[in-house]
Amino acid sequence: MKTLQQLLIIVLLFSTSTLFAQKKVALHSNGSASFFTGATPFADAYNAAVDGDTIYLPGGTFAVSGYMNKRIAIYGTGHHPDSSSVMGETIITGNVYLDTGAAKSRFEGIKFSDGISYKNIADSVVIKRCYLTSIHFGGKASVGTQIIENVIVGSIVGTGSVNSVIANNIIKGGYNVVGNFANQAWIRNNIIVGEGYLASGYMERYVINEITDCLFDNNIIFNESTRINNVLSSSVSNNTFKNNVFNANPDLSLNTWENNYFDVVSSTVFTNYTGLVFGYAEDFHLVDPATYLGTTGDEVGIYGGFTPAKVGMIPSNPHFQLKSIAPATDENGALQIQIQVEAQND
Repeated sequence: MKTLQQLLIIVLLFSTSTLFAQKKVALHSNGSASFFTGATPFADAYNAAVDGDTIYLPGGTFAVSGYMNKRIAIYGTGHHPDSSSVMGETIITGNVYLDTGAAKSRFEGIKFSDGISYKNIADSVVIKRCYLTSIHFGGKASVGTQIIENVIVGSIVGTGSVNSVIANNIIKGGYNVVGNFANQAWIRNNIIVGEGYLASGYMERYVINEITDCLFDNNIIFNESTRINNVLSSSVSNNTFKNNVFNANPDLSLNTWENNYFDVVSSTVFTNYTGLVFGYAEDFHLVDPATYLGTTGDEVGIYGGFTPAKVGMIPSNPHFQLKSIAPATDENGALQIQIQVEAQND
């Protein structure tokens, strides 16, 4: 449950940014709030922050400056049109690099113009309800990363990661959409769409590549190419696949398989699905949820499992549902402002 203090910070952040047409970033530190404006409000707030602080970003575009090396929670307004229509989407430009000090950091409700990469080991990072082009571990043996309810229009490369949780994400890209995971990653309730094909020089491309000793359950995995069985490479081995939906018929000899669904026509599964390219108009609710049940007894895909996706990908910080500001004051000099805010538990 969000505290009243957090709610008041968000309301003040929104109202001042709206009334005075400037980007105002809030830093919540040790029970008090500070506000930053000017040309680089996000960088200024981050420089002033210490481990354990929280930064709230309004709608707008903010640049990353250097490596992130503090244990900070950073909340944006969201990226989906349904969640950012009042305040606008929060955008961070430039590739974000995590250094060791960023362990236990949290990123939520942010649209990253590029991706997140690991410069060094940073354990227990949470990336939730964000939009990214990629997440790359870069061989850094970071433990306990949680990647939950995001849109990733590129790839996740898990080289070196340990005990990662990849859950309830929409992941769409070309080939090697999910790759290089080992060490007990739990990959569950995702929608994974890619394009495996035969490249020039007779190089085979696959949607999922180089993954060992991991658990896949309740995912929907589609290869949107004519070479439809190029979904798992031969380097995907010694994994367990439970209750996943494929539009292909992969080789079953290298992994353990339980209760999976094969040769499903991808266009029949979702309420609205556009294929390889992600679009916000897509609706990933299943046409018939009872047809494809997961290990948890509910539907596979992003709306099932232990962390069902929130419609609109609304971040867990207090969310503005409505704003109405009169164009002028009334006869008494009062300006009529109506703001509706919803606080959430997750």
